[in-house]
Amino acid sequence: MLSTKSKEALGPLFPIANKLRLAFLKLKYAGNKVLCPCCDSSYSEFAPFGNDRRQNAWCPNCESLERHRLLWMYFENKTDLYKRPLKVLHIAPETIFFNHFRKQSNIEYYPVDIFPNLYPKGTLHFDLLNHNVPDNSYDVIICNHVFQYIEEDRKAMKNIYNLMKPGGWGIMQVPINTKTLTTHEDASITDPLEREKIFGLKEHVRYYSYDYADRLRESGLVVKVDDYTAEFTDEDIFKYGFFKGDAVYYCSK
Repeated sequence: MLSTKSKEALGPLFPIANKLRLAFLKLKYAGNKVLCPCCDSSYSEFAPFGNDRRQNAWCPNCESLERHRLLWMYFENKTDLYKRPLKVLHIAPETIFFNHFRKQSNIEYYPVDIFPNLYPKGTLHFDLLNHNVPDNSYDVIICNHVFQYIEEDRKAMKNIYNLMKPGGWGIMQVPINTKTLTTHEDASITDPLEREKIFGLKEHVRYYSYDYADRLRESGLVVKVDDYTAEFTDEDIFKYGFFKGDAVYYCSK
């Protein structure tokens, strides 16, 4: 995946450049040692990704990452997402899921974000901190990699609790710093480079750790920290390109 700066530099040529790059990577990683559950494509391994060049990370076909492939299988195997009529709110919709959920006849799908132009066409404007949607409106709420951008994250979590129907559930993933036990946030850090160094990205306002689940529970949500990868062998973790120990935060009301 090209960086934002590269996309801006290429301008209208970006789609062509990206297609050429994907075609090259498909040839470079041709093989059958890994399998993407999102698009059923096989490779010798997934391509590296990110500033740290994470190995076995990025699918050259559908552009899924480790967390997308893990949740794809989690939705299929551990939830009722495709088994009954559901009204689904999807905040900051990942493209790979956006395209899939829209096709499901049982899902009444609401993809939303405060900056909808940054997401697939059809995403609706929605401010999680300031909206007029009635409480108890959605059976399922998916909100992945959002809270680390929001200063009032506890208010956002409480609003999600309010929007969720009794008996409803959701997935609430964030980056977790496994090198510490507590979430780190410091509003005095304003330098973009320092924020990127400490929080992972310059747009992030905190770096969550293992106490993230407790913060979710403060909103009223019942939280299950599900280490789904523990159900797979090391060989399967490589095959599907997961992070070993990457927990799924399954929340319910």
